[in-house]
Amino acid sequence: MKRIVCFLLFFSCLMMASPISLAQEETLSDDEIAAILYRMSQEENGEGEYLVLPEGYTEPATGLDGLFRLLIVGVDTDDPRIRGRSDTMMLAVLDKRNHQLKLISFMRDMYVQIPGHGHNRLNAAYVYGGPEALVSTLNKNFQVQVDGYLAVNFSMMIALVDAIGGIDIQVEEEELKPLNGILEYYNYQNEKPEEEGRLLSAGLQRLTGLQAMSYARIRKIDSDYERIGRQQRVMMAIFNKLKSSNTDQLLDIMMNQIDSVATDITLQTALSLMNDVVGMGTIDTRYLRIPVAKSSRNTVLNKAYFVIPNLEKNQKAIQEFLGTP
Repeated sequence: MKRIVCFLLFFSCLMMASPISLAQEETLSDDEIAAILYRMSQEENGEGEYLVLPEGYTEPATGLDGLFRLLIVGVDTDDPRIRGRSDTMMLAVLDKRNHQLKLISFMRDMYVQIPGHGHNRLNAAYVYGGPEALVSTLNKNFQVQVDGYLAVNFSMMIALVDAIGGIDIQVEEEELKPLNGILEYYNYQNEKPEEEGRLLSAGLQRLTGLQAMSYARIRKIDSDYERIGRQQRVMMAIFNKLKSSNTDQLLDIMMNQIDSVATDITLQTALSLMNDVVGMGTIDTRYLRIPVAKSSRNTVLNKAYFVIPNLEKNQKAIQEFLGTP
């Protein structure tokens, strides 16, 4: 009986949205239909035997719940012949309904179970089986859902930042020397003048792609915990710069960079997400680092450093952060 009532409500909503005059006919948008379907699915415990969809209806990229979970992977190699390890692992959860972007960063040194490969550091999963193995590992250990992945190497990150005209980052005095050290080493590896592109002063700076990559890789002055904070600041600076671009600029950037990334996201999904972000206006951004405080211990195994996470505590922290049961 409850399902019949829900269906009647759905049908009534469609009728109320359509005036009697055919000349003034209006229809619900795909997003409005998705919102109705989502409410019904919650009430129906996921069942929908009585659901009748309009002809041509397509579910938004963010799904009925208004969420899209994108795994962003930064790979520590520029050689396309080498898979490399995942130097950066960040789950970006776009919540269209609540105008929120939630970033969850996973420390690369966590000792976890990699399905089919025993136990190792989290960043080894990418070596074993690429993004698919990493997604499986994150799901196994932290119970996170991933809707799509985007894997880039150093050169891709540099090209993207340069394509959007650089990003604004507050560089602290103690970060200046290691930033330039990483930059000079990258130039050396690529047979360029070592001092090319050096950052001359600290403070709020417009960073080029190479400077931004070097900033994100700073580690030795503090810890991997602080390094994750720098990576999150770079990602948000890129996101904000992209968000301030118009649709034509975004499309041009996407088409120019698409061959340089590994992804399972279709062009149609990418365009849909791009329009969602542009149309959301102000976005509330929140951050989480895994493992959370007091939920792990550090150890040395076979002369190698590992972070041992308490999986139950971190799973709970992720669920609370995302607002999921």
